[in-house]
Amino acid sequence: MEGNSSPLLQLENVTKTFTLKPLFGSEKRVEALRNVSLRLEAGRALAIVGESGSGKSTVGRAVTRLFQLTSGRILFAGRDIADLTTRADRMRYLSMVQMVFQDPFAALNPAHTIRHHLVRPLALRGLKSAALEAAARQTLADVELDPDMTLDKYPHELSGGQRQRINLARALAVDARLIVADEPTSMLDVSIRRSVLDLMRRLKHERAISFLYITHDIATAHYIAEETAVMFAGQIVEYGPSASVIRNPQHPYTRLLLSAVPDPAVRIVGPSGAESQSFSVDAETVRDFSRRPVGQSREVVPGHFVYHHSDMNPSIGEAALHA
Repeated sequence: MEGNSSPLLQLENVTKTFTLKPLFGSEKRVEALRNVSLRLEAGRALAIVGESGSGKSTVGRAVTRLFQLTSGRILFAGRDIADLTTRADRMRYLSMVQMVFQDPFAALNPAHTIRHHLVRPLALRGLKSAALEAAARQTLADVELDPDMTLDKYPHELSGGQRQRINLARALAVDARLIVADEPTSMLDVSIRRSVLDLMRRLKHERAISFLYITHDIATAHYIAEETAVMFAGQIVEYGPSASVIRNPQHPYTRLLLSAVPDPAVRIVGPSGAESQSFSVDAETVRDFSRRPVGQSREVVPGHFVYHHSDMNPSIGEAALHA
């Protein structure tokens, strides 16, 4: 995953182990991230794809400094974020790196209007009175919402797509350079998901905002992101240009994710349900295999890497691919 230019965001061998202390029984250590290395260039999008529990959201929380790393480091604009020790440095970083969450309603305070949600971050830039009002209206227009119809409404009066646009607007209000979008469309109606993704693409192209796009939907990863990293069990198993990863998947787990994408031309369940059962067995075989620690990577084509496990067998998962 080497590049010629200096990335906006870089993760170097990031590891995070959580210690769970239940009320009864002994404590348990969970390796949420295992030696994760990634890079994201300014004005581009990197998709992190995987199923629930793969560690992809933990990457987003690590980037937004919600916990300390067990080992490794995260660089933003060339600086280790662990070195941001002063309050001014931390506040500056948190304004440049914003998070958009999966649930657009839970991310907004239901007791306040949209005006309140936008004025507060805009005021951090020193704007007052008329300039503040004008900036709030412009920010709404930037996310394709009508200021006259939106500013004085409460979150419950907006649709899911409109609420998610407000969350993006709040990121714009503090001049974010990187937006960590954690499943931003998974709770939206299918009919409006694309419009939100189109907005993110426009912000990326027009404002050079970078996106760390976290999703379980590998199809939308191709739509929004130039690069895709496939995660399972806390580690990267495949990484590269989105088109290459999707059209020429090398890792069995990547193939498994792609085989789960609905295709109206493919029959999923046979008359006796045997095909469905076979797919489930193959899927568990791939998952068990993919939990093994990864080692060296192999470059398939320029920029496209697949990571090898011990005794890696490319034929594993072929049955799941053709189920």
